[in-house]
Amino acid sequence: MYSKSELIHVPPPPCSRPRYVMAPPLVFTSIGASMNAAVRDVWASNFDEELSNLSAVLPRYPCVCLDTEFPGAVHDSDMPRYMRGPRESYELVKRNVDDLKLLQVGIALSGPAGRFPIAWQFNIRGFDPALHPHAPASIAMLREQGMDFAMLNEFGIDPEDFAAGFRRSGLACGWLTWTAFSGSYDFGYLAKALTGGQPLPDTLDGFLALVRRLFGHSLFDVKHLARCCAMRGGLEQVATALGVKRAAGRAHCAGSDSLLTTDVLLLMMDRFFRNVDVLAHAGTIVDLT
Repeated sequence: MYSKSELIHVPPPPCSRPRYVMAPPLVFTSIGASMNAAVRDVWASNFDEELSNLSAVLPRYPCVCLDTEFPGAVHDSDMPRYMRGPRESYELVKRNVDDLKLLQVGIALSGPAGRFPIAWQFNIRGFDPALHPHAPASIAMLREQGMDFAMLNEFGIDPEDFAAGFRRSGLACGWLTWTAFSGSYDFGYLAKALTGGQPLPDTLDGFLALVRRLFGHSLFDVKHLARCCAMRGGLEQVATALGVKRAAGRAHCAGSDSLLTTDVLLLMMDRFFRNVDVLAHAGTIVDLT
């Protein structure tokens, strides 16, 4: 549980009280971006409690940063990545997301006051390396980073319970700002979870429409914003270029990566987008648009 000062006088989730949603959606300062942080592991046993904690602070921190962990990629394309258009890229995302299982969902929150000091790491059950398709190198890397697949399967959150809790928490109201770093797979896996494990839409246009329906129109890919600032590479490379250090946890853990992505976003907003209409970049997902 959080301190009384964090939870007192907090209005209900923004689905029931839309006037509490911040507007415009991306007006942040870097205050708090470098403060200490913690990752809260969420299992079936504490799922309801942590979802309530998240809901309580969501109205003051209406920017949601998403990261997911999944068992690698089992499908590739003969076409080099630089030659793929959005539709070819989406076909590959769809094939992998349809055939693989979600392992973790990381959520970090931010708003006009900066970043909230807690990130949530939702551990999802249902994956067994002995039974389900995966990339062996990815599973080995996740194990090195501390992921325990037996514990995940025994104590993790049922995917249906996760989807139901997501909806009642206020996260699905469509009035929040959503961000991710190179978010095609992140939004793909979360969309699959929220639609009961159904395959992703057959077409890119169908997928983008689904993403808008689930997450609203205020959606940003932090990797795209970094490219607009002449920064290339993955999350770690961009963070290093900006001088942003990981606040808590380890790489390739969903909660920790969502925190790092948030801190990268806050610093970029403060340094590069003070006098720029960042809303012009809403809806752009790297490789898909």
